[in-house]
Amino acid sequence: MDLQYLKGYDNRMKRKTGLYENGSAMLLLRLGSMMLIAMLLLLNCDNPLDSSIDVKYKVTGTAETVDITYENRDGGTSQEADVEVPWSYSFTGHPGDFVYISAQNQGSTGTVTVTILTDGDVVKTSTSEGAYVIATAHGSL
Repeated sequence: MDLQYLKGYDNRMKRKTGLYENGSAMLLLRLGSMMLIAMLLLLNCDNPLDSSIDVKYKVTGTAETVDITYENRDGGTSQEADVEVPWSYSFTGHPGDFVYISAQNQGSTGTVTVTILTDGDVVKTSTSEGAYVIATAHGSL
């Protein structure tokens, strides 16, 4: 067989199987990604995934004491017992972090409100009223 014929056959097979189209698409995707990175560097834009978010948990209400469970700054679970109301906890989080706060009234009457604030804005709140009730709020940054 002729070597030129085999090379032509190879190119015809690549065209039929779409290898050229996929290669072109990958090249365009890579070029687009490189252009986006260059634009961010030139414009000195912050990467939104690297940004930090100020998080604050608050427990308020008419209950005298509560038991609290919350997602802490390290991503672990913390618990505090017989805490006087009002109570708060602040930390710096990042996009995608899970946030959680739960407070249980330790008395026979009263209300318990839990609130999650990010950068000073209320994003989640929950209130319960009565003996040993639980208020819970959670979400993702």
